[in-house]
Amino acid sequence: MVSSRSIAAIKKRLQICFVLFLLIGIGLRCTNVSHKVYWHDEVYTTVRVLGHQGKAIENELIQSPVVTATDLQSFQQFPQPKRWRDTWSALASHPEHPPLFYVLERLWVGLTSPSVTTFRLLAVIFGILLLPVTYWFSQQLWQDRWTGLIATCLMAVSPVQLLYSQEAREYSLWACLILLSSGCLLRAVRGVWRYSSDAIVVRSPRWVVFRQWALYSLSMALLLYTTLLSGLVILAHGIYVVISGSKRQWQRWLLSLGVALLLFVPWLLVMFRGSSTLESATEWTSFRQPLGQLVKFWGLHLSSAVVDLGFPLDSAYTYVAPLLVLIMLLVALWQLLLVTSPTAMAFSIMSLMVPALGLILPDLINGGQLSVSTRYFMPSLLLVPLILAGWVRQLMLSDRRMYRTWGQGILALLLVVGLVSGVLSAASFTWWNKNTSYHVNTMGEIIRQADRPLVMAELGDTGLGNALSLSYAVNPETGFLLFKPGQLPQVPSGYSDYFVIYANGELMNAITAKTGRSVVLAAGDYPLWRLD
Repeated sequence: MVSSRSIAAIKKRLQICFVLFLLIGIGLRCTNVSHKVYWHDEVYTTVRVLGHQGKAIENELIQSPVVTATDLQSFQQFPQPKRWRDTWSALASHPEHPPLFYVLERLWVGLTSPSVTTFRLLAVIFGILLLPVTYWFSQQLWQDRWTGLIATCLMAVSPVQLLYSQEAREYSLWACLILLSSGCLLRAVRGVWRYSSDAIVVRSPRWVVFRQWALYSLSMALLLYTTLLSGLVILAHGIYVVISGSKRQWQRWLLSLGVALLLFVPWLLVMFRGSSTLESATEWTSFRQPLGQLVKFWGLHLSSAVVDLGFPLDSAYTYVAPLLVLIMLLVALWQLLLVTSPTAMAFSIMSLMVPALGLILPDLINGGQLSVSTRYFMPSLLLVPLILAGWVRQLMLSDRRMYRTWGQGILALLLVVGLVSGVLSAASFTWWNKNTSYHVNTMGEIIRQADRPLVMAELGDTGLGNALSLSYAVNPETGFLLFKPGQLPQVPSGYSDYFVIYANGELMNAITAKTGRSVVLAAGDYPLWRLD
């Protein structure tokens, strides 16, 4: 009797917690949407969605001796006339990024007007939609309402989900589609049988089975049109069906995959025509990273699903936080293996491990750095709070008082560290996911202190994106001298301060030789130099 009353009280608290953290999760996703660095990759989202071509912009910019930040910002607005064919041409010139998110962005921006807030708002919407999708998917996976409530609370304050819910890239959409597709697969596999009104197991009508597999096939196609890395999610699904399904289900899965690939053929043709562009755009993934550095990143990928306090890579946090999260995850998996259905565990383990190993093993075998990027681990990172939720639910609703106490304590800890992480990142002007543009706001602050500054930048692989990103952080009249690699023009006179961004040794030597002035760091350890 005491146990049942305690469990009833816990369930009531869970419902209150669900409503509270649903509101907190929405609030964090909508807080300070526009004040973080609009970084290199987001700049290119804007460029392509609006119908500009990177190479054409570069060719236009180098025709002018000096352009201003206002001139650069004109490439973050629609060209005139604004045409859908320009957008499609820009997207097709970069086949490494399938077009679904960018087409949706074009529709969205077409209804409003281009701005940092507008472009990020679509990602915010998908980030908010992830919360009800998490609840729905948890019910498909664990067949339990209370696990869904806990999982939604954890997803609401999952640091990595908060970050990508405020970035004008496809990753919050991808997160939603991963869970939708996975839930459709679970329904399709289990949908052959259902309970009748008399609680008797009967075979579902054929049209119901067809509809479920058709929805799954459509969801796979949408995944592929969001990012090519969705192939790892589909591979995990296939292994799960082989392990847990019947021969007929395996055949239906293959048929669904065939339909999805058929729907994806138009973009496959784009990729085939742009194969050389695709190869050059992904060349950076083959650059080697030391194994120790890779391991650090892998650990931080994992912990970012639970806690992310923004400490430097060389701090003790890099070793402690991932280890604690890993131990908690392994304990959760072990406990769930003892009490949960084998099919649910097979799906959880395949969805957790296959996408991660698909990124890690190529880097280990061939050398490379594809596994450095946290966003590529999105399929695995989605499973971390879901698995932890299943474990916490088993503890909180246990008949044993000690387990219930432990479950409530663990849930409180997970929610608190997630909330603290979310508040810290929401209040910050930059975070680690801004990559090469991490220091842009600080650099902009230094440049704004000059009376009449000139910023010099080489238009190499990331030069245009970095210059456009910096243009958001400096005064509109700030001058920019942009040039192709190895083609440093005459440096004009008449400016109070001369700055160089993202320079290498060769460029600094060329500037010194041409101007007779030394190039020194402007301040701190930022990729910003000034002529002394």
